[in-house]
Order: sequence, then C-alpha cells, then structure tokens
Amino acid sequence: MIVYLQLIVHLLLVLLWLRIWVKPANEFYFNPFLSGTTRLVDSVLNFMRPVLMLPDQAAAFVLLAFFCVFKTLFFLRFGNGVFLTFGTIFAFEPAPDKDAFSLQILYGTLQFGFFLVRLWTLALLVRLIAPPKRLTRAREAFTFFTRPFSSFPFILQPFLLLGLHFCLTITMLNLGFIPNTLPVLIQHPLGNASDFFLTGQSLNLLLKTGLLSLMSFGDGLMWLNNALVLCLAGSFLSMIFGWKTIALISSEGIEVFLGRFTRRQTATSGIDFTPIIFYFIVYILYSTVQIGLYKLIASH
Repeated sequence: MIVYLQLIVHLLLVLLWLRIWVKPANEFYFNPFLSGTTRLVDSVLNFMRPVLMLPDQAAAFVLLAFFCVFKTLFFLRFGNGVFLTFGTIFAFEPAPDKDAFSLQILYGTLQFGFFLVRLWTLALLVRLIAPPKRLTRAREAFTFFTRPFSSFPFILQPFLLLGLHFCLTITMLNLGFIPNTLPVLIQHPLGNASDFFLTGQSLNLLLKTGLLSLMSFGDGLMWLNNALVLCLAGSFLSMIFGWKTIALISSEGIEVFLGRFTRRQTATSGIDFTPIIFYFIVYILYSTVQIGLYKLIASH
C-alpha cells in the first residue's frame, strides 16, 4: 500500500515539476489527456497565488519543494522511510547513523530524482519502440509529461540518461546509503553489506558504481511492464464497471507501451494475446540484464 501511495505522490510532484518548464500562455491543450491534469495544477496555483505572490513557475517550484519535504516526513512517520531499489536485486537505505533531519530531506529529494529519471528512461524506451510517423494522443501526452527531457534531440537522450543515472547513483552512495541486504544469486563471498560499495580500490568502486547505474537504467524495462499491466488492469475494470473514460485512457495507453507491436485488428480477430507475450519477453530480457550486471558487480 505504501508503494502505491508513493507512486501517486511522485506523479503529483511530476505535475508540479512540469509546470516549472511549461508556460501555459504558450501552450494549447487540445489533447484530452492533457487538459484535465493541467487544469488541476492551474487550480492549485491559482489557490496559492494570493499567499505566495509569485509567478506561476516560481510558485510551482516553491510548492514542489514544500511537498517534497512533506512527503519525506509523512513516509518517515507512516512508512518505511526512504529506500531506493535497483531492480529486484538491490535495495538501499540510509545508514543507521545518517538520520539527521536535513539529510532525511535530502534523501527524499534524491528519491524523487530517481523517480523522475526512471520516468524519462521509460519515455526513451517508448520512443524506441514507437511506430514511425504515428503520433497518438496518449503518446503526445506522455512526451509532454516528460519535459524537459523529451525536448532534447533523440540522439543525445541515451547519453543524457546514462549520465543522470550515474550522477544519482554516486550521490546516493556518497550520502551514506547502503544495501540493507546482499543477495546470494551466485556463490561468492560478498563481505559486509555496509561497505560492499564503499571500500576497495578506486577503480573497482567506480566500476561498481557504473554497473549499479546501468541497473538503474535497466529498471526502465520493469517500468515499461508495470505501465502495461496498469493499463491492462484499467481496461479490465472499465469493462466490468462501464468506465468509458478509463477505458479510453487504458486502450490508448496499451497502444503506447506496446508501440509497433500493437495489433490494430483486435475487434475482428478475437482475444489479443500480444500484451501478454510482450510482457513475458520484456520480463525475460529485464531479468537477464539485471542478473548479468549483478554477476559483474559481485565478481572481482
């Protein structure tokens, strides 16, 4: 339950982050996927304008900082605190002696940074598998929600993401995050979990950090599968309860996350198993990549 609540909170923070980079006066929202979310952010900013007395972009930044602090304190009180996962293999949390209030706020900001960069990684994967010269409303909205990353030239986006994943990973380790457990997928003496990524030769530590950042980049595949499952669940529930809007969003979302693998003749060809096949292929690819990177990290 806490995980899903964190997901909702981070998505709301993304909307505030987006308003920092978008000027409403220069945008036209003919897309129904955009109009509702932008009106939501506009209503919040309009409500807070007499209090903050700032331009919309500056007010969005202040609100983003405030809610980032608030969500960190909330989950420290009612959740498991700040933790960062790298696939299904590594889970990092702050060391027991790193519990100062200022550090906890920094940890919460770092957690949102990882969420944002992994969302951008998902956007890159969506663009890689998207059919050429076909822009749907859902894909246009997804491109909009991943600004300013989506505004960069496509050829530069992979290198930008790799650099961001590496910077966030090395920041996490330098802030005192340690793996709460070390997995035993292969027989190897890993040593103490608290110093596995902190002690050793400099070149070896740099290599481990680079491989760990690649694991973070590879989490984009898991996000792709999770987004597809979410859309499939929304489509199934909308069929049961008759939610037409959710059905529309889910069907176009499935088309976005399947990309060029989408079948267009599902209405006349019976049940479409393409999403299930796609899910298992991506899952196998994701597991292979993550285990391969883990073996490299755990080796000498």
